[in-house]
Amino acid sequence: MISKESVKTVLLLACCITTALVLFIGIQGVVSISGITFGGWDLLKIVSVSFASTLPSLLLIGRKKDSRLIRILLLALHFILTAGAVFGLLILYEWIDAESALYTTLMFLIIYVAAYAGLELRSHRLAKKLNERINAFHNTENETHGE
Repeated sequence: MISKESVKTVLLLACCITTALVLFIGIQGVVSISGITFGGWDLLKIVSVSFASTLPSLLLIGRKKDSRLIRILLLALHFILTAGAVFGLLILYEWIDAESALYTTLMFLIIYVAAYAGLELRSHRLAKKLNERINAFHNTENETHGE
């Protein structure tokens, strides 16, 4: 079952990826000689690429303690599904060609690694807070039992 926290995480990732895509397209438009014009449908396509790229993250969110092998396999499956969704939509929308394939691949990898690192940092912070609360509780318990 999908929790509220999972939905929030997916929506947050979609917003971050949309922002990164808009920045990438804007920078590419400034650097390249040819002008890039986007209409309303193109802006909706950006949002669809962002949202489709975050859906595979539901594989990883809220997982219980898995073995190392299962975790690695899930990460590999997540990467394959994410890359397939992103590049499939980019090809479908005809936004990728031989000239921009290298830049697009690099941007995909940068966003993917940054998003994964963000999720890992967030989970480590939450675990640290939880451990601090547990230690504070145990310290309080130990002080009251000593009397």
